Amino acid sequence: MGTYKQIIDNQGKIIFGDFPQELKTLTSKITEKSIKMKVSIDQRDVDSRCGFEENSNGIIYVLTTESKYINSSKLFKELIQMSIIILDSIVDFKKNLSLNQNEYVQDLIHNLTSLNTYNILDLQNLIPQNVLSQNINRQKDTVKEIISTKPNISAETILKLIKYNFAMKVEFSVFEKTVLLNPSVQKIEYSIKEAILSILQIFIDDFEKKKIQVFVDSNSKRLYFDYDILFVSLFYIFENSVKYCCENSDFKVIFKEVSDNLFLVKFEMLSLRIEDYEVNKICQKKFRAKSALILTDKGKGLGMHRVMKTLKLNNIELEIIPRVSPKSKTNKESTYELNQFILKFDPTRII
Repeated sequence: MGTYKQIIDNQGKIIFGDFPQELKTLTSKITEKSIKMKVSIDQRDVDSRCGFEENSNGIIYVLTTESKYINSSKLFKELIQMSIIILDSIVDFKKNLSLNQNEYVQDLIHNLTSLNTYNILDLQNLIPQNVLSQNINRQKDTVKEIISTKPNISAETILKLIKYNFAMKVEFSVFEKTVLLNPSVQKIEYSIKEAILSILQIFIDDFEKKKIQVFVDSNSKRLYFDYDILFVSLFYIFENSVKYCCENSDFKVIFKEVSDNLFLVKFEMLSLRIEDYEVNKICQKKFRAKSALILTDKGKGLGMHRVMKTLKLNNIELEIIPRVSPKSKTNKESTYELNQFILKFDPTRII
């Protein structure tokens, strides 16, 4: 027994309701702002007071079996007035959630469609559709011949397909882990170096094309984290690194155990200049640094925002330190400086 509410928005949709099952349809009988009536709950007839309040957002019905509200119309009126605040808050929350989810769904569809298009284009560049259709009875032999005569292009295409498919996996993971409510997080002990290498290898070909040498420290540390979530975080870090690192430079992965409850993974790179005022904004949704805007107008400012959101699910902190040394380089209109992106793990935190 207690107080129950049912909220109906201005479209007539029930967006919240905790009325007992047997009283779900009672709202059609509540025609006065405050009325006493007998109701049946759990096969027991009990006294109650019911009422409603409405505004431009919708209507909220209140049912209470608490004696203080049944016996005092003044207290019940105050209860109703407080409830109308709940109506506004819940309707606004639902509206924002729907808008956000719709935005994410649109992004998801757009990104998956783009990745699938890249998949198809790269495959068709390697193996044109008309070549297969002209050799319909010997397609396998035709593919073998193309691969044997174009080994480098074939290898490059396969690596691209692997990357695109991992990227599609990341898109689904981002939606599942950062948009849907109550994402599942399963932390298991992994070798941090092996986990990083398994994701870094997807981008090695991209680093090589820009003549960026990759160095990874030797380390045997094992930490607890959700691998799939960390995969998303690192995917965007490495993707941004390839995009914004200077050509003919070094990309370093440095491991450092500071204390029993602090283990650092540092990504050190000669990348686009980060202004001091931008450090705390880089992970904001749709924010793009001044130097990134000069380099290209194609980015959406989502990568680092997703990095931050997914790192939090693993209880990993991110620190960005620009200009860790005076080293810098200018290329056309862009200035590159030695920057560090540091992941802070707490090895003692298993959950």
